[in-house]
Amino acid sequence: MTIEIAILVIALVVIALVFISTVITGSSPMPTSPRVRRTMMIVLPERLPGAASAQIYELGSGWGGVAFALARRYPKHPVTGFEISPLPWLAARLRLAVQPQANLRFRCTNFNNADLSDAALIVCYLFPDAIQTLVSKFERELEPGTLVLSNTFAIKAWRPVDEMTAKDQYASKVYLYEAGEQVRTPS
Repeated sequence: MTIEIAILVIALVVIALVFISTVITGSSPMPTSPRVRRTMMIVLPERLPGAASAQIYELGSGWGGVAFALARRYPKHPVTGFEISPLPWLAARLRLAVQPQANLRFRCTNFNNADLSDAALIVCYLFPDAIQTLVSKFERELEPGTLVLSNTFAIKAWRPVDEMTAKDQYASKVYLYEAGEQVRTPS
């Protein structure tokens, strides 16, 4: 009987952690499917703009699937996944402990407070409201030519340089943007 109670308590704590962070951020952890992840890697260029060691950031890295794929794809670039929800962050950290990736780290912090000015690439899978609030931050901090890859949700004020549809059940869109003056769509 005590094992069942312990399992129930653990399950309730896990649910509470996900629920609380969802209420705080307005976004629940959403894993990227393998097909969408493959599409994201296809739309990205072989080489990233800027210095060979420029930073890659995943904003809202969740369980870490995309961050791991980015770290493998660009082994010379440091990859940082930001996740504010403690459970997915912990799961990603545990996976990193089991499957070490020298150029990958996860931070349990709010990416809105992070300086992104050293980025070569920013990747996000965020709800439209969250993406739209990031536009002014991107325009302030990102160097011209910095790439921004968005899974499923477009940045309405920007014109993509490339987009692709994944072969998944939702026909998910992947949008690639390049920061700079030409990025804004005509009003």
